[in-house]
Amino acid sequence: MLEKNLSERMGISVRLQGEFDLMLLPDIGVSGTDLVIGGPDAEGLVARSAEYEISVALKPLLDGQVRIDWIRLTGGEVYPDRYSGGNTHGSGDVGGAYQIPEIQELAIRDFRVIIPGWNNGPVQIMALEVSGFADRHKAPFRLEIENLATASGWLRWDSLQSRLDLGALRLERMGQHINGRGCVFTGDAVAVNLFLDAGRIDLDALRQDLPINGLGAGTGGAGPSLDFRVRFTVEELISSGAVARGVVLSLGAELPQQMVCGSD
Repeated sequence: MLEKNLSERMGISVRLQGEFDLMLLPDIGVSGTDLVIGGPDAEGLVARSAEYEISVALKPLLDGQVRIDWIRLTGGEVYPDRYSGGNTHGSGDVGGAYQIPEIQELAIRDFRVIIPGWNNGPVQIMALEVSGFADRHKAPFRLEIENLATASGWLRWDSLQSRLDLGALRLERMGQHINGRGCVFTGDAVAVNLFLDAGRIDLDALRQDLPINGLGAGTGGAGPSLDFRVRFTVEELISSGAVARGVVLSLGAELPQQMVCGSD
C-alpha cells in the first residue's frame, strides 16, 4: 500500500527494496537499506538511497491520502535530468506538475547530485533539512553543499504552477554572505531565476577553491532543457586588488515573463 500510494502521488515508481523493518501501529513506518525512485533499469533510475526511514500517518492513508511524518535518507544519488514525469492537472496546460506529498520532516545526508555536462563532477549534498513541507506552504530549509556553500531560508512548492519559490535566502561561503530570493520552474523546460544581493564580496578569496567550470557545451541528455538568470547586486566588490562599488551583475539569458519570479 505504501509503495502504491507514494508512486501514484509522485507520478513515478517508488520501490522499497533490500532488507527492511516494518511498523504498523500507531502509524505505518518502514526502514531499510535500498529505496529506489524511477524505472527498473539503470537509465531510468532517478534517485536511490542506501538507507531510509519513512513514517506515514495511517488514517489519511486509509482515505487514499499521503501525509508523511518523516523521511530520513542517508547515502545515495539523484539524477534530476531524468525526472521528466509527474501528474498533470485539469486541461494539461501545466506540464510535469509533481504531486509531492505533505512531509513534516525531511532529512537527507551524504547524497550525490549527478548533473550532465557539469565539469566539476557530482554535487555532494552533505545535509538537507526541510520541515513542515506542504503544497503552496512555506517550509524552512537548510542546505549544505560540500566545497561550495551553505544555504538557508524557506521554500514553497506550487504543484499547479510547477514552481519552487525560494525566500529569505542566506548563502554563506568562506565567511562571506549573500542574501536573496528566487524561483525554479520545472516541467518540459527548467528555469532558475535568482535575485541576490551582498554588502561586500571578495572575489579573490572565492576564486581560490570555488568550482567555476560550470556546464560544458551541451549536456547530451534527454531530460528537460535548463535556463538560468541571476541578478546580483553588490555594494562593494573586490577583485585583483581593485574595489568597485554599487555593482549590478546580470548572468544568463532573458527568461519569458511567466518564468520571472514575482515579489513575495
